[in-house]
Amino acid sequence: MYSVNSTNAEHSAEAHGANFKPGRINSFNPTPEKPFVLGLPTGSSPEIIYRILVQRHKAGEISFRNVVTFNM
Repeated sequence: MYSVNSTNAEHSAEAHGANFKPGRINSFNPTPEKPFVLGLPTGSSPEIIYRILVQRHKAGEISFRNVVTFNM
């Protein structure tokens, strides 16, 4: 179970989502035969999550190789 405590709940939830996803992808250890499927919602709500994921990718903390997106 995860708990997020903050005065800015909206940004805390987004930060939690952005921090949770890399761990899930890395622990899944995706391969071409068994890719990780990542659902990506549209709209302005997930923009902070996407920005954090890009930063973490540039820092070498996450790879999107063998990740398939499901755009909603």
